[in-house]
Amino acid sequence: MNNFMKLLGTLTIAVIIPLLVLLGIWAGILPQSLQVDIGMFGVISAIVIIVGGNLYLMYDDIKSGRYSKSKK
Repeated sequence: MNNFMKLLGTLTIAVIIPLLVLLGIWAGILPQSLQVDIGMFGVISAIVIIVGGNLYLMYDDIKSGRYSKSKK
């Protein structure tokens, strides 16, 4: 049951909430200032995820010695 709840949570976050936001924008329900805020949040979070993920992967490679000349 735990995996099923994780699946439902992931689907809710990844599919249902963005779909509701897009439908709200399309139908004109959301005010324009909220639309701008949602767009800025999406851009900022995408930048943070991309840059943070790359930094984490570089750190992990350095920590593990993946690119060092001497084998451990």
